[in-house]
Amino acid sequence: MFRIFKTILARPSLALGVLIVGIFVVMAAAAPLLAPPVDEDNPYLIPRDGFGTFPESPSQEHPLGKLPQQYDIYYGLVWGTRTALKLGLFVALGRLLVGGFLGLVSGHYGKAVDAVIMRITDAFLAFPIVAAVMVTVALFAMDLQTTPGGRLFLLPSREEQVIIVTLVLFGWMAYARVLRGNVLAEREKEYMQAATAIGAGGRRIMFRHLLPNVTQGLFVLVASDIGAVVVLLAAFTFIGLIRPPYGQMEADWGQMLVASRDWIIGSPAKAFEHWYTYLPVSLAVVLFSMGWNLVGDGLGEVLDPRLRRGSSSLRAGG
Repeated sequence: MFRIFKTILARPSLALGVLIVGIFVVMAAAAPLLAPPVDEDNPYLIPRDGFGTFPESPSQEHPLGKLPQQYDIYYGLVWGTRTALKLGLFVALGRLLVGGFLGLVSGHYGKAVDAVIMRITDAFLAFPIVAAVMVTVALFAMDLQTTPGGRLFLLPSREEQVIIVTLVLFGWMAYARVLRGNVLAEREKEYMQAATAIGAGGRRIMFRHLLPNVTQGLFVLVASDIGAVVVLLAAFTFIGLIRPPYGQMEADWGQMLVASRDWIIGSPAKAFEHWYTYLPVSLAVVLFSMGWNLVGDGLGEVLDPRLRRGSSSLRAGG
């Protein structure tokens, strides 16, 4: 444990990323204590205090103010952390499972299997993920009217489900390529040749011998993807691809940004009069993404021996 802390502290960017991510994780875990839900059955619904159409500035009762329709910004920010972590982890782990399996199979079997999987990978890489999301939402999600009576609030909406599946299906390619490269390098080592010589089956070789030794770079991709996915989902909500439940607002940063977009520009005399409607949520999205990216970059330096040797030689030369 001491070595882990020492490694983290030795890299300021990694330490900063771990600190930022740790704050969000603690906030998500402590959400029921930081912002006790009004409705225990649907804690992700942001409570409202009134029905006014204008936002209200921060007060003692509402420390970050209220959005139009009087939704509490603080509550949405805290519980939105849970939503961001849940969706980011789901998409990143889905990409890891799909891409990891295909990369493992491609690298292990090689030849025709490798050629087919890599051509499929290239085909998916050629298709822009934003265009893929728009097409799939238009085909499979926009026919559904989201209403409070037909919505399970602990589960993603129909649009969110389609977008999440699309983000997984059009985002696994980097994982497949990384794992394939690791497998090709590992396959030439002596213990692999020995396992083949004693007649070990293909499944045993892949999952018992190869898989534990070819994970380099995968955790870096997972960490980077978590932050990127949350930014993408917030952007898709902002442009209307994900619709909030009728007459209500969930603890989702994208939905909160949608509610605040008409108040970004204040009056000529007070240009930033309604800063509280968009600034806290925007900072949360930026910091969440930045924290995971810093963790990903730091893990890349820690886990990649070539980067470690390069940094050591630079320090020695300095």
